Parts: sequence; C-alpha cells; structure tokens
Amino acid sequence: MKLNVLNSNLSVLFFLLCHFCFSQTRQIDSTSISQNNDSLKKKYHVLKEIPKQYESTILGALNYFPELENTTIIFKKSHIKTTLNVRPTIGSILFKQRNRRTYVVRINNRIGDSAVTLLNVPFNAQLGLFAHEFCHIVDYNNRSFGGIILRLLAYSNKKSKETYEKEIDSETIKRGLGWQLYYWAYFIMYQSNAKKRYKTYKKKFYLEPEEIATEIKKR
Repeated sequence: MKLNVLNSNLSVLFFLLCHFCFSQTRQIDSTSISQNNDSLKKKYHVLKEIPKQYESTILGALNYFPELENTTIIFKKSHIKTTLNVRPTIGSILFKQRNRRTYVVRINNRIGDSAVTLLNVPFNAQLGLFAHEFCHIVDYNNRSFGGIILRLLAYSNKKSKETYEKEIDSETIKRGLGWQLYYWAYFIMYQSNAKKRYKTYKKKFYLEPEEIATEIKKR
C-alpha cells in the first residue's frame, strides 16, 4: 500500500514538473491578439455580440474556426452551474437552415458558486474553454434538427455525456488549441478555488490535464 502511494505521489510530482517546464513555451500572447482585434472583428464581429471584456479571448479562439465566420453567436452573462456553456436557440433549429442558426454562449457570473467564474481564469485557459464551446457549435452545425435533439438528450445519460464531452475535448485538440485546453483543465484541478464537487464533475466528464497532454503528444 505504501509503495503504491509513493508511486502515485512520484507520478504527480513528475507531471507537475513537466507542466512547469513546458507551460510557458506553448502559451499564446494576448498582446498579439489584441493588436489584431480590428482585423478579426471585421471577419467575425458582424453577426456576433461580443462582450468587450472578453473580446481578445473570443476573437483569438474564433480565429481557429473559420467556418463560424458567418454564424450568429450571442454571448450573455447568466447564472449557470458551470463556467461556460452553449446552446442553439430553439427557433433557429426549428425554422432556419444549418448555416443560419443562432447560438447563445452563457457566461457564469454567479460569484461564490461551486463553479469558477470566467474573470478568475487566465487568458490561455480562457482560450481553451471558448475553443471547447466553439467545437460544440461546429458539432451542432453539422447535425440536423433530430441530430441536435439527440445530442441534447445525451446530457440526460451520464455515460453518453462523458463520451460526448471527451469527444469535444479531442476536437479542441485537433483544432490546434490543445495546450490551451490543457491550461484550462490544469487551472481547474490545481490552481483554482473551485469546490471539490466541481472538480469531481470535471474529472468525471472531461479529459484530465494528463490525458490532454498525452493526446497532444500523440499528434
């Protein structure tokens, strides 16, 4: 038993050492994105209500999703049980073509909840989180009305939800923002003030930092 605990502790220490050795070299500079905000806004801003507070982060993440250039995305603050989530509007999936649907990204503004508020999340971790949500939008856009309903129903089953969210994490990695997703997962598990139940939830349904790093290195 003691040997197993020692091996586990050594694995954690090795992982943390690797994190500190490589984290700085894979970060995206927020200043470079801010300097390109005007050009990015011309490309993405027309059909999107982007809050000024997160403008650089959202535009920086959207730059990895050229197919969302003409997609209507509304960002609004809301009381939700996680940091961010995204859903298509019912009207748009019922009455509009796929490329004309409207999506709402809700940003948690409930201070003191078990979830982490976006204001407390570092820039690169924010990029990874927004990229994950934009992968959801791409997934929805590729589905019919029935396909979207099935996706939403998947959330009522824990196993299906876990499979779905980990698929979206993998898509985020494929997009080229894997390390940013890693920073998000690492921040939640090791640096945030998130409560234990929120960390347990994240660990259950999403890729853990170690799993993200392993998947990145395989590509």
